[in-house]
Amino acid sequence: MYKETYRELSHGTDEESAEKIKANGFEIRGRSDSWCGSGIYFYDIKKKAWWAANRKCEEIRKETGKKFKPAVLFADIIDIDDDKIFDLRAYKDLCDFEEGISQLFGEYSFELSGIEDVEKIITLRALFISYYADRNDKKLVIGNFRQRPQPMYEHAIEFSNSLDMIFGIETIYCVKDKDIIENIH
Repeated sequence: MYKETYRELSHGTDEESAEKIKANGFEIRGRSDSWCGSGIYFYDIKKKAWWAANRKCEEIRKETGKKFKPAVLFADIIDIDDDKIFDLRAYKDLCDFEEGISQLFGEYSFELSGIEDVEKIITLRALFISYYADRNDKKLVIGNFRQRPQPMYEHAIEFSNSLDMIFGIETIYCVKDKDIIENIH
């Protein structure tokens, strides 16, 4: 039987935080309006983690005036039971998520397409994912998400669409239980 593994995932941060994480392990943090709510975020593409690290260092510089160097950590997620993984790329998990969220609204159907503001949709999505993951004891959330719209990428999106390719999709691994992370380096 095939078992998915999650090894050498990358986490972008600053050097100071990286040293603390190596010494003490990760802590669940993050804003509730992040991609999947609070958690520890990883990428399977190292370049994305470097992008996240640079973005974090720039945010720190803007807030405090201090300059930090970016750093990327690597870690493995231990083998956990499939029922502890909430994989939004999988049809069954997506259908279960839709049903679980629909139950919150009773007989009413719920559709995000009526909301125009991208940031409001992202916040609502994060709240729903966090609620569903917490309620169903999910330790890992995996999803493919579109990057936020940015004018500098419009030409790349148009080109990729013309060739039936996908551009601007990120696979996010959001750890909801720090105890499933090992081999941090």
